Amino acid sequence: MANGFHGKRSEWKRMTKPLKTIDRTLKRFGSEMGLELLRDTRSWPERSFRWGYPIERLIQLYLVDQSQLTWSLWVCAVEDRADGRYWKRRFLKEAVTMQEISDDLPELLREAHSQVTDWTEQDLDKA
Repeated sequence: MANGFHGKRSEWKRMTKPLKTIDRTLKRFGSEMGLELLRDTRSWPERSFRWGYPIERLIQLYLVDQSQLTWSLWVCAVEDRADGRYWKRRFLKEAVTMQEISDDLPELLREAHSQVTDWTEQDLDKA
């Protein structure tokens, strides 16, 4: 994932097709929360929301396995301090089919937002 995708366009379409089925729900959530929906950062199939300072918060849904088309939904909070980076993360869904995510997506997004927003600097551990 760190180096992005370098395959054929047809493979990219296959990998991103599941995301197209949930984009409307993600856009609606972003509008309700005042968050911008980011897409395919680092040239990899994903959707995410990032916000906040000094603690940056992330809700991200990303492709885990391109052959099996499994996805993970996680939240993360990161803060860079003088003595290094601190963070906390939690997976709401890990390496599952898109169906397992899309069935409960509005509730999962609300839970993700609530969880990551509640974390304070005291909750973060040194990375």
